[in-house]
Amino acid sequence: MSTESKDFDPYAIVLADLKAKRDQIDQAIQAIESVRAGGSQAAAKVGPQRPQEAVIGDGAFHGMSISEATKKLLGIRKKKMTNTEILAELKAGGMVLTSVDPLNTVGAVLTRRFKEVGDIVRVERGTWGLKEWHPGRTWKKDKDSKSEPAKGDFSESIIVDPPNVLD
Repeated sequence: MSTESKDFDPYAIVLADLKAKRDQIDQAIQAIESVRAGGSQAAAKVGPQRPQEAVIGDGAFHGMSISEATKKLLGIRKKKMTNTEILAELKAGGMVLTSVDPLNTVGAVLTRRFKEVGDIVRVERGTWGLKEWHPGRTWKKDKDSKSEPAKGDFSESIIVDPPNVLD
């Protein structure tokens, strides 16, 4: 048996990975507690953050729609985000959502934005990004947005005058 195999400890690698994950979970817990507390004092307790994970200020999304604020948020974070992450960040940025199920509202608004405007795109189920991050990628069109007119829709048909039977 070589000395290399004696020094290799797979448990050390697994433990190091688990400890790193634990640190990430602890940071997530602190961030959620900060959002619940609603103040910048709680945000200061979160600890050191990577530059792309800077704390969003209390009024960052003031007067913005959910889709506008999400577009701004995705531009700041520069990474895809889930509905849950987006909701937490919007609340941290001072947005007040009064619906019964704000998470569902965020998902519905972003789905509508994806279908109608297309600047915010669904990269996975419940996960959003910016279209500009995916140059050359085409997004599936829904069945509702076919290029053919719907059955019974004559808006693009040619109308021919009927023959005059009285002549």
